[in-house]
Amino acid sequence: MLHHSCPRPFRAQIAATPLASLLYLICLSSVLVAPPSSASDARTVLMADAEAILYHSGLEQVQGRPERIATNPVIANDKPWEVAIAYCSIQQNPSTGLYQCWYQSYAGSRAQDPTRRVVLCYATSKDGLVWEKPSLGLYDFNGDPDTNIVLVGNGGRSVNYGASVLIDPRDADPGRRYKLAYWDFAPTEAGERPGLCVAFSPDGVHWTKHPQAPLLQGAYGEPTQPPFQADAAQEPQTRPSISDVMDLMWDPVGAHFSLYTKTWVDAPDGRRFWKRAIVRSTSTDFVHWTAPEMILHPNRPDDGQFHGLSVVHAHGLYLGLLQRLDFGGFDQGGSGRMPAELIWSQDGQHWQRPFSDDWFLPLHPDSKAFDAGCLWTSATVMHHEKASYLYYGAYPSWHADFNAQGTGIGVRVLPRDRWVGLHPQGEIGQVTFKPWHIEAGSHLTLNADASEGELRVEWLDASGYRIQGLTQTDGHPLKGDHLEHRPKWKTRTPSGSASNTPSGMAQLRVHLQGATLYAVTLHPPKAE
Repeated sequence: MLHHSCPRPFRAQIAATPLASLLYLICLSSVLVAPPSSASDARTVLMADAEAILYHSGLEQVQGRPERIATNPVIANDKPWEVAIAYCSIQQNPSTGLYQCWYQSYAGSRAQDPTRRVVLCYATSKDGLVWEKPSLGLYDFNGDPDTNIVLVGNGGRSVNYGASVLIDPRDADPGRRYKLAYWDFAPTEAGERPGLCVAFSPDGVHWTKHPQAPLLQGAYGEPTQPPFQADAAQEPQTRPSISDVMDLMWDPVGAHFSLYTKTWVDAPDGRRFWKRAIVRSTSTDFVHWTAPEMILHPNRPDDGQFHGLSVVHAHGLYLGLLQRLDFGGFDQGGSGRMPAELIWSQDGQHWQRPFSDDWFLPLHPDSKAFDAGCLWTSATVMHHEKASYLYYGAYPSWHADFNAQGTGIGVRVLPRDRWVGLHPQGEIGQVTFKPWHIEAGSHLTLNADASEGELRVEWLDASGYRIQGLTQTDGHPLKGDHLEHRPKWKTRTPSGSASNTPSGMAQLRVHLQGATLYAVTLHPPKAE
């Protein structure tokens, strides 16, 4: 299987020097656009979207390659309360343009106060790359008030806190514009109960915990047989239940919040807490959540365990970064390393995994690097004009050597919409799309790497017959590596227009010779 990396112009600038890398990415960050699914009335189709593609011949799917920038980590564990940094969320304040980062920080036994063993920290940036940790004075650490801590735990036995934050402009209450989902042990009448807790904030700095907790009870523990129903009064209401890893997203299709969390599946002999898997729960108000539903579990010999899933919605697809933990059942055998696999779905529940044998986010080969052991992916991808930033927390090992090795938050850069491509298995191939309704005056662009080949575009009518004047031989070949190739035609169409699209119902066909096609976009007519 072919796997193509970032195009050469991106590679050369990112890999040059730390300074060149930083300047290049700052240049990209100067023009921020909305996430692709809501950027404009243009329709973009990714090459993973089976619902939009009728079929393809002689082509295979290949995945993009996010580039690791030279300045990683962009946030390092350099504070006394930052023994280990893991989960993180990054947002851009819609009013100020300031980048905001929330990240889980573990201090463990270094914390004199048990509520400070795992905390939520805060950092800001003007460009998403160079970060500052403000001294907020909200929560002290071992008597030091000058910290960037914005939320502390309840003081229970949990050491898994989480940092999944969304900005919600739909909420009419300005005090609830920032929403946080996290794991903690909450005091109840029946004693401490672990599970989903939420908090709200007007600015991302000053947080108020919701008084009801946990909203969903979770579980983890020793490998025992599941209790009988009569003995399950202190257990979660249903199995499988959530556990201590959670990633939050807003689902624009279902118009609800989706929470993807870790769970556990039972062993061949029936004992609990054998391997980690993934469940999903949804909510329309961020307080009342549906019962967790199993969506992914390891069932192949080399799957290991599924530790977490970060999900991004783009152009009608749900794109997932699946954390694949190299452990056998009950954490026996394996290296404990955890890279990330790219998966995708049409509905957020049923997932395709064609690249299970290759990593979308591999670990760094240098064992001393902060991201050589485990990657804790983030669902908050920052989309820019030419590229997307994919942030992740990282450890140099499974459970980092907290006394000797650094952890941190890194970023990898993916050229815009280059998640999955189509490339010829041999010399040539073609992809045919399902019919579209095309308005007069629309135009087409192709996101493709044709630096070592070419693409040709042609249009078929709704019945699958070629349209005179718009065949592959009528158009100029597209060459080079560009995010927006625009087809041009040698002669005018029968209607007298030099447009690169017909009007009415038509099917797009793209012919590839030694090129990779990542996305096609149909742009609406320009307003008069």
